[in-house]
Amino acid sequence: MQPVTFLDVRAGVVQALEQAFPEMQIYGEENKEGFATPCFFVKLLEPTHSQELNRRYLRVLPFEVLYYTETDSERIAMAEQLAGVLETIRVNDRPLIGTNMSWKVEEEVLHFFVTYRMHVWKQQPDDPLMQTLQKELKA
Repeated sequence: MQPVTFLDVRAGVVQALEQAFPEMQIYGEENKEGFATPCFFVKLLEPTHSQELNRRYLRVLPFEVLYYTETDSERIAMAEQLAGVLETIRVNDRPLIGTNMSWKVEEEVLHFFVTYRMHVWKQQPDDPLMQTLQKELKA
């Protein structure tokens, strides 16, 4: 099984937004020319990757989804919709549950926060565990 990367999870967030809002422009990278509104900008904040046991690691990936639009009522309505859309996303054909959802409106932009937690396993080394043992019987 292919390990899930940080970019895979970001792609899952973008895909969930694309399916729910097919007419909306969605950005995953900074755009120097600015954004055509209404639109989304998906930003991975400060992920963590910590070892738990042996080859098992916990990844915590907090995202911020910014929504640019004209009115406060559109921002508030979108926050409500995003809570449902980002509750469960698909990453490599597996569900990933969003937690710690919150939002705020700042400088006429909706900032929606969601966190995804997942376990990943480090690949088992291909080194042989033991060399061949030869056994001789002598009478």
